[in-house]
Amino acid sequence: MKPCAVTIVFFGDSITEGQHVDSSRRWTDLLADRLNRRYLDTPVGLNFLNKGISGETSRQGLERFARDVQQISPDIMTLEFGLNDCNCWISDRGHPRNSLASYRANLFEIIERARLFGAQKVIVQTNHETLKRKIMLSGESLETARKRYNNTMRQVAADTGATLCDIEKAFGPMTEAELEEILLPYPDHLHLSIAGHVRYAGIIQSYLERAIEQIVQEKTRG
Repeated sequence: MKPCAVTIVFFGDSITEGQHVDSSRRWTDLLADRLNRRYLDTPVGLNFLNKGISGETSRQGLERFARDVQQISPDIMTLEFGLNDCNCWISDRGHPRNSLASYRANLFEIIERARLFGAQKVIVQTNHETLKRKIMLSGESLETARKRYNNTMRQVAADTGATLCDIEKAFGPMTEAELEEILLPYPDHLHLSIAGHVRYAGIIQSYLERAIEQIVQEKTRG
């Protein structure tokens, strides 16, 4: 096998960043460790970069895309936004931070630009269930809004040909007790616990493995 390098960028918000959890226990770092071990005895070099920023919407992600993805020109990009987009702050008088139409447009442009700057594989992720059930000023809970934004992410994946990693469906229906285990305790009830990161990594791993294998084959062909 010829030597080659594969660069992977994890792009998203606090779920990608791994807020409130030690970096070594975050799903992105768990995946990096597992996959680096897989290629330990080969001339394949994997470069993992976490470009998740807490509190950001897809619009803010698009605004920093040139700095955090474009100049890196990754071979693979994972994409996860939505929980901040669908949230409604009191200062927004019941309007989401990003409308569904804006969310969809931002995702399209991020994916288009990622491909333009070298990403051969784009893996998009829906968001997991949370325990955020308080009614917002919009008249619905964050949970209800999350489901609608997840459906938009699924449609964007279908329309762009990006690979869909449907986190919500992979986690499956969960009891209150099961959610308490994978989420940080009240008042958070949204970000992943250490157990949640382990489970999250297990879901995404096969998608990332296939993407890396395909790129390695292309780069080492002949």
